[in-house]
Amino acid sequence: MIDFFKLIYFILVFKAILRCVYFWQLKEYRLDRFREFLTTSESGAYFLPTNRLLRPKFTLKVWLLIYLAFYFTLYLLNAFPQNRLWAAMLAYLLLPVSVAVSVALLAPATSLVYDLAIFLAKIKIHLTGSRLTVVGITGSYGKTATKEILAHLLAGRYRVLKTPANVNTAVGVAKTVLTRLSPSHQVFVVEMGAYRRGEIQKICRLVTPQIGVLTGINQQHLGLFGSFSNLLATKYELIASLPKNGLAVVNGANKFCRDLAKKTNHVPVRLYSKPKKAFKTNLLGSWQQLNIAAAVTVARRFKVKPAAIKKLLFSIPSFKTALKVRRGEKGLTILDDSYNSNPAGFLAAVNFAKAKKARAKILVTAGIIETGSAKKDIHEKLAHKSLSVFKQVTVTKKDTYRLFLAAAKKDQTKKLSFAPDFNQIIVSLKNQANPQSLVLFEGRFPEKLIASL
Repeated sequence: MIDFFKLIYFILVFKAILRCVYFWQLKEYRLDRFREFLTTSESGAYFLPTNRLLRPKFTLKVWLLIYLAFYFTLYLLNAFPQNRLWAAMLAYLLLPVSVAVSVALLAPATSLVYDLAIFLAKIKIHLTGSRLTVVGITGSYGKTATKEILAHLLAGRYRVLKTPANVNTAVGVAKTVLTRLSPSHQVFVVEMGAYRRGEIQKICRLVTPQIGVLTGINQQHLGLFGSFSNLLATKYELIASLPKNGLAVVNGANKFCRDLAKKTNHVPVRLYSKPKKAFKTNLLGSWQQLNIAAAVTVARRFKVKPAAIKKLLFSIPSFKTALKVRRGEKGLTILDDSYNSNPAGFLAAVNFAKAKKARAKILVTAGIIETGSAKKDIHEKLAHKSLSVFKQVTVTKKDTYRLFLAAAKKDQTKKLSFAPDFNQIIVSLKNQANPQSLVLFEGRFPEKLIASL
């Protein structure tokens, strides 16, 4: 019987460790991102059990964290042999701290491995020779889409390598170089992301881009940058790194990008904007016109013929960040914008839903994370727009719900609901599903949630 209780206890411990590691992995094991996460109501799920099974993707680092957390648990159990029950309770309650300490203990070794990977990748690029042209792409939004479109446009004429999915950190780029770059590659399209100053510069030192694309700037991740001036300076690191014979391709429809373009005199600058006559493409959403314009501008620099560009725009492969239209139960229309969210993308998706014909339009959203001091203003704007378009707005995070509720007019509050339980959301949507209903999933949601519809 005692062994049975031990088994149950260690199952609970293992589940709790997985939950804690899940959140650290979600925040890329970064203290700045995790600290921002702790200021939200969602942070309670890190410290307390939930009815959701939260588990990380299993990697070597995850297994090491699990081992260390279990070690601390066993240490506490053995430290109080006369009070095993109290020791067991204490060890369980301290698991969030044990995992955090484990992350801190692994940080120096992780940093050393990352630095070594970046160093080796830089050597490999140098050995590849001068024939490799690197295109760097950064911005608050549109990075992945522009990268995917550009790589597709160039692939017909050149041997192209691109960073996979939304990989956009220095170590992610280094891993791509070490595992995928070959001497036959002619163009390397690199997505560059950052949460603080110096991170894009670090990627630029690794790959030395000749062409830089600035897709747009807004207050996304402002909470991590500390100030908007830091955010602007970080995005500009790509343009500042370009050689005199390079090219800066900048979103002329974005005020902040235009301002950065005006101060650029060390490299030629080419502004792009939405074309007067829209590009014909297989991609959904008018916002993709800007991303296509950026990619086309660069493709022309590579002397890809207009006829070839026109043809290739009809066959752009699907990518994770693109909006998808799906058909659900009982003819329900599902707009899947669930990979990620930023202020510009959120508003664009709402406008897309507005243009769709449906009697009952429903929005399911978690809001936007890491917006810092701009959180209230951003969500107030999103709330006003969403409540004017949707019959029902379901919010999954308490912080976002409060912001939406505060921004709603008196006659709009009935449209708002708070539903942290995904199973509850699915049951509600299935009950309302019919050919005349539409639901937009905006922000990151589990794939299983949408697949179940």
